[in-house]
Amino acid sequence: MKKCFLTMLLFFAAFSMMAQNVKKVAILETVDKENKVDYVHELMLRANLTKAITNTPGYEAYDRTDIDQIMSEHDFQRTGMVSEEQIKRIGVMTGASYVLIAEAAKADANNLFITAKIVDVETAKTDRTDNKLISINADAIQRGCNELAFSLLGGVSQQVENWGIHCLWRILNKQLPAQDSYC
Repeated sequence: MKKCFLTMLLFFAAFSMMAQNVKKVAILETVDKENKVDYVHELMLRANLTKAITNTPGYEAYDRTDIDQIMSEHDFQRTGMVSEEQIKRIGVMTGASYVLIAEAAKADANNLFITAKIVDVETAKTDRTDNKLISINADAIQRGCNELAFSLLGGVSQQVENWGIHCLWRILNKQLPAQDSYC
């Protein structure tokens, strides 16, 4: 009984610590400077990036209609240029700590080139950036967005959570003493 209580206490403590350290990411509309990427592909990119970030422990993605409205009113996504002040305003309006800016270009009839970056709203510093050449089909776009999100968010959060779940599973199944720190 004592072990079960201790395990549950550890689980809830870890969960509450993760909840306190959640990083909010505002996902902006995908930039297409040449207007050659079909809208459905831009939508798939944004939706899959939002999904990938939302499903990453320690992160919350915000893809709000007001962000798109603000962006179109100020024509940010048309130019691809987002100033430091605009990034800060977006952060304040959404409560986000980071902004994800993704740009898509048609590489050829069958491929899109996607570049994305995570920008800190307080400093306007690019924290991470990555790019992918993705085939134009739903599965490839979803896979590419998952890989981009993993790279942009550091890939550490998911690994840490998997490790913690693995340890908890071993403790609950009596394969590992609760005091063992080597999971």
